[in-house]
Amino acid sequence: MFDSVPDDATAYVMGAYIFFLLMILIYIGILGLKFQRISRDIGELTDEVTADRALSPEGQPVANQPGEPEAGQSRV
Repeated sequence: MFDSVPDDATAYVMGAYIFFLLMILIYIGILGLKFQRISRDIGELTDEVTADRALSPEGQPVANQPGEPEAGQSRV
């Protein structure tokens, strides 16, 4: 089917493809680690908010911390 014999250029092209594939796999691994860290942080924040709500009496709004906007207002 192919009459050409592989030469040095074929080895370089194959090496470039392998290098590119490795870079993509490393990039995906880094993104996966970031996603795990962010997911863990969100879980911890959710637990903190849930614990704060459990400590406040039902129906009573939690007092704002200094520097936080009032309910219904947004920071600009």
